[in-house]
Amino acid sequence: MARLILSAAQRQDLEQLRSTTRDARIYRNATIILGTADGQPEEALVRALGCSGSTIDRIRSRYRAAGLDGLRPTKPPGRPSRATAGYRAALLQAIRTPPQDLGYGFSTWSVARLAQHLKEATGIALGIDQVRRLLRRARLSVQRPKHTMRGKRDEAEFERARAELRGLEAEALRPGAVEVLIYQDETEIHRHPTLCRIWAPVGQQPQVPAPGKNEKQVVYGGVDYATGRITYTVAATKSGAHFLAFLVALVTAYAGRKIRLVCDNGRFHTTKAVAAWLEAHREELEIYWLPPYCPSLNRIERLWGHLKRTILANVLFATLEDLVSAFHKGIGQINGHRQKMGFMFRHEARTPKAA
Repeated sequence: MARLILSAAQRQDLEQLRSTTRDARIYRNATIILGTADGQPEEALVRALGCSGSTIDRIRSRYRAAGLDGLRPTKPPGRPSRATAGYRAALLQAIRTPPQDLGYGFSTWSVARLAQHLKEATGIALGIDQVRRLLRRARLSVQRPKHTMRGKRDEAEFERARAELRGLEAEALRPGAVEVLIYQDETEIHRHPTLCRIWAPVGQQPQVPAPGKNEKQVVYGGVDYATGRITYTVAATKSGAHFLAFLVALVTAYAGRKIRLVCDNGRFHTTKAVAAWLEAHREELEIYWLPPYCPSLNRIERLWGHLKRTILANVLFATLEDLVSAFHKGIGQINGHRQKMGFMFRHEARTPKAA
């Protein structure tokens, strides 16, 4: 075939098309035309591009007839996908619908369950891997759900408290701040191990021994918003007396500074003895009571999760004393790096979270 003669404008258009396209076929077709114009033999183009001589002849003819439009494919490669528009619509509809609303006995979708449901609903049977690719293309991913108190809490009170806490946080970070802002809550630590994901050989299920009888302790804790410092006590149960012991320890740790303590309206937080103690020590400590059903406003919740995942997870401690000792050690490590942990705590606290 005669050599192609390209004008400067035609060459520029071809170069631009080749450099901007994401379609490998268009890139190949533009390269064929540019190589032909540069006098490259057909055999060299065949070796370089991995296509046949008939393909090169066809692309040259299409370019002569239609210019750049002749380089664009007229149909997608391979056979048409069996995932029709109706199938993809049914897939999205199923994802948005709880399985039990469709009469199933399970409450969550797996890819295998989706594939089977869609086979029955549409008559189209696709493999699990193909359904998974369709889910990803629809910008869907596997996620762990979280609890929400929407529907139970007063949304106006929630927003008011969130705004007030942001103001208290800003004040706590101000140089020379008089008040210390402490987020407080309780958590239970158990001999029955907390489990978290770990790396393991494919096909081998990791196992963690469990105790025949569980034992637990209750940690009363508070984290300093500005520094990340943790003050805590450990007791056998949740009670007003044990909460009072924590308050005494907190006031002692921050002697000479006023404490603003953020905590919930737990039953043992509001006993008569606690109320009397708070009244007697109102110059040292003042409580900011969170509205009901608003645990997401309490920053220390995330700290408890971090401690359990990194210190206690996947370990069966021989005795309850060993469990408490490990917890003490974990808190000590965090308090030993308060500057770093305080920054991480504040950074995470300011990251918007779904409530």
